[in-house]
Amino acid sequence: MLNVPINYNDRLNYVLDLAWSIFIKRLSLGRIKVNKESSMQLHYASLINSLGELLCLDKDDVFTIELEHSYQSKNVDIVCYYNDIKAAIELKCFKKSSNRATDTDMYDVLKDIERLFGFDDFEVKRFLCLTDNPYYMNGQHSGHADFVSISHGTLYINENPIIPSWVGKWKDKSRDRTLYFKKDVGFEWFQEKEWYYLNMSLD
Repeated sequence: MLNVPINYNDRLNYVLDLAWSIFIKRLSLGRIKVNKESSMQLHYASLINSLGELLCLDKDDVFTIELEHSYQSKNVDIVCYYNDIKAAIELKCFKKSSNRATDTDMYDVLKDIERLFGFDDFEVKRFLCLTDNPYYMNGQHSGHADFVSISHGTLYINENPIIPSWVGKWKDKSRDRTLYFKKDVGFEWFQEKEWYYLNMSLD
């Protein structure tokens, strides 16, 4: 028998996990389509909202959700509240057809993870990355990409500096900053048909 968690922190994690499980299955089976991060955000947030409302069991339970929530002078992709328990969720979506620069994409993943570690006002912190490009998961990362790899099995040790190899070489300096994680971070990728994803809890 499946029991819904009574603890609000556990229940909010339960909602996020169940919503993602439904999202990735619907996506892989063609029920929904995702062409960029905004559509990923919309579909996932819609499921979170429906399940969160459904699992308000007590008459005093309150579930709320916000997209592009302003926090620390920047937006958080999804923020939701289960009574007094808050979750912050950052998303990334990389489509192969967009011909993106994969090394800077991977730096942006690491930057989002670093930022989430600094969200002291949130009990639940999630990072989700979705792609149809297997290079992010199992590519032979070399050159600039090797310094910011997010491939399966990669481990970044607590407080070890992550220094991109392009520092000082590009006109755009927005990705020159050295990154640090407050905890060890290991990358474990999953696959659902032609889709690859990260679902990382950073609590």
